[in-house]
Amino acid sequence: MPEQSLVPAVLCGDLNMVRCFSGDAPAEAGLPVPRIPFVVASTRAGDPTFGSRYVARTAVLSDPVKNPDQTAEDLRIVAERTGGRPVLFYGTDAMLLCVSRHREMLARHYRFLLPPAERVEELVDKARFATLARRLGLPVPATVASAEARTRAEVMARVPLPCAVKPVNHTSFRTSAAVREEGGLPWKAFFARTPEELDKRLAQMRRSGTAFVVQRYVRGGDDHITSFHAWMNARGEPVAHHVGKKIRTYPSGSGESTFIEIVEDPEVTRVGLEVVRALGLVGVVKLDFKRDAETGELFLLEANPRFNLWNRLGAASGVNLPLVAYAELAGLPLPHTGPVRPGLRWASVEGDVRAFLLDYGPSGAVSLRDFVASYRGPKVFDVFAWDDPWPLVLTLAKRVGQRARRAGGKAGRP
Repeated sequence: MPEQSLVPAVLCGDLNMVRCFSGDAPAEAGLPVPRIPFVVASTRAGDPTFGSRYVARTAVLSDPVKNPDQTAEDLRIVAERTGGRPVLFYGTDAMLLCVSRHREMLARHYRFLLPPAERVEELVDKARFATLARRLGLPVPATVASAEARTRAEVMARVPLPCAVKPVNHTSFRTSAAVREEGGLPWKAFFARTPEELDKRLAQMRRSGTAFVVQRYVRGGDDHITSFHAWMNARGEPVAHHVGKKIRTYPSGSGESTFIEIVEDPEVTRVGLEVVRALGLVGVVKLDFKRDAETGELFLLEANPRFNLWNRLGAASGVNLPLVAYAELAGLPLPHTGPVRPGLRWASVEGDVRAFLLDYGPSGAVSLRDFVASYRGPKVFDVFAWDDPWPLVLTLAKRVGQRARRAGGKAGRP
């Protein structure tokens, strides 16, 4: 099939998404195409992803957090320049909401498959999701929204300690005053183990103007968190799926993934499919579960109908969900999927070293010997790839430039 006859794709994502489409990925999945023509779209003009040897066409978009209407218009322009009504991929909550809220216009220019608009809103907003989950009888921890409980007593009447305090969505939480108070680390949630800590967290979130939920803490470390990933067709039938487990995050317990692994977990697969059907989801989906360390009970933490970094690890393990999505939306034969090969790991090396040095190591949770041993065996990486080294070079150069500017700024102060 000649390349010019293929439906193009527009990838609003990072290297983890690009590498699902690049190199030998299509051939390894059995997709009968020589190379899928894609455009990488980012909100950053200097995105290291643009330096990948596999990226031929790029586009810079407006920030969907600050100006989603302009982002949608930018996407329309990209589609017109690309031609062929491309398949659209989206990798953040902000981009998901932008596409969903502008779906009528964007559907004239792109191919994509989303749940109904109201369901997308319910999934992204943790307060609304808690209400939905209770109504459907899904296995979620006890949760109360900040609008429902103002005081510590009102919260503790609904949610026992220890608990997690989470923003209703993550679209701008990393730049919020609440996170800046904690040193600007990539927190996704805060924890409270005592009534005094809960008072502090409630005040902290309210000072920052962040809507939030308080949720019962499910006992166990990061390695008790598993996620179910699937592509559901337009009839709500599972086409392909796999399961992954977190090993480390930074900050531990409530930060971004730094080390993850593909696993086999029949219970998570079974419950995941039940939850997806109960929610009536189509398209790509990721469900996060946590298994209580003492009781073994499985709890649903959140559901995300968008593409994510796990897709790269799944693709390398034999289940390439972005390629499955592309083939179905482009009208091509579905690629081969599975059986998934468990044991393959993904690492964000910079983040994982930081996690060990600043968190897991000092706390005694992971020894240096165990940390080094975890890197034995097959792996794929967030940025580095032997056959595509330039993004790492650009990333390192950017880090050096940032540190030089900070050092110069300090040296120039009186």
